[in-house]
Amino acid sequence: MTLAVQSLTALALAVPAILAPVAAADLGAAPAGIGNWVGFAYMVAMFAGLLSGTLVGRWGPVRVLQAAVVCVASGLAIGAGAHLATVILGGALLGIAHGFVNPASSTILASAAPPHMRSMIFSIKQTGVPLGAAVAGAIVPALLLHTGWRSAVMLLAMASAVFLALVAPFRSVYDRDLKPGERLHPRGLAAPIAEVWGNHPVRDLALTSSVFSLVQMSFGTYLVSYLKLGLGYSLLAAGLVFSASQVAGVLGRIVWGAVADRLLAPRFVLALLGVLMAGCGFAAALFGANWPMMMIALVCVLYGASAVGWNGVFLAEVARLAPEGRVAIVTGGTQFFTFAGVMLGPPVFGAIVSISGGYGAGFVFIAVLPLAAGFGLLFFRRIRSG
Repeated sequence: MTLAVQSLTALALAVPAILAPVAAADLGAAPAGIGNWVGFAYMVAMFAGLLSGTLVGRWGPVRVLQAAVVCVASGLAIGAGAHLATVILGGALLGIAHGFVNPASSTILASAAPPHMRSMIFSIKQTGVPLGAAVAGAIVPALLLHTGWRSAVMLLAMASAVFLALVAPFRSVYDRDLKPGERLHPRGLAAPIAEVWGNHPVRDLALTSSVFSLVQMSFGTYLVSYLKLGLGYSLLAAGLVFSASQVAGVLGRIVWGAVADRLLAPRFVLALLGVLMAGCGFAAALFGANWPMMMIALVCVLYGASAVGWNGVFLAEVARLAPEGRVAIVTGGTQFFTFAGVMLGPPVFGAIVSISGGYGAGFVFIAVLPLAAGFGLLFFRRIRSG
């Protein structure tokens, strides 16, 4: 159930990035401007995540997931209006939906997952992000062969509403021990952040997630545009490469979860992933029209396996380190840092593309950062353990 809702919100957020090369002209915007939309959507998600801990306590995690589904369906329908204002409003609703999912899902999985399988189970749930993006990369270009982009988005909006019925039966299982007296208050927004900042191991993970999410979203937001506008690929071919990278992220999340459970410490796994995504970023910066498509696809697959594959290990470790009964609050607090990276990454990447006149400089930027973060995880662990 959590996997299904996670996939839905990820699919919805991937749709504008895939449509950017063909829809931007109708909105009077440049394709590179999609980064600003993504940044705005995730800024909304940051604050929605801070509120979600209180909402989970008051309504229950499944009811919060249902609210996310409603926001997805509404956001897509409004965004199909083909006006810049409706697209912005749709982005806000999609951001709220995405901000709700992790705290609610982590509350459910923290109680359901056996400790020796925690990373694996969280990683399976997190495969919903690349899985949803992969589905979007495959079906959106296919829909465009038969209809306009506005109609395609409306079809997705109507299909999203079906998820309300899929989620409903789980309320009787997980929406228990509610706290109807819980109230939203502006001062409550700062509490999850303060709790994360005061817990050094969790703070290290939160800051690392800022960098990794920056890389993940910059890669996902601009890959299709890079392949189509920079290298001359058709939209269908670019969409298939994008989908392959997201499928690799699905498999990577499961593999890295198993590795973190059975072979290596989660913190060390995250450090290795930082180094791997850095190597792929440097390789992507060198892409040229003379590169074989299979070679480019291989780099993108490895990029997806690392830059998309880290989240499950991260969330499982956060849930393990969170105090008893505080999983939703701590997850919402760390998510603030995660989404800060998402919010900043695509706009900065887009600005680098605009200034440099090409995508290579942007990929160098998102290669240096995870390399530093990966070594930082190892370095600071040694300082504290020493």
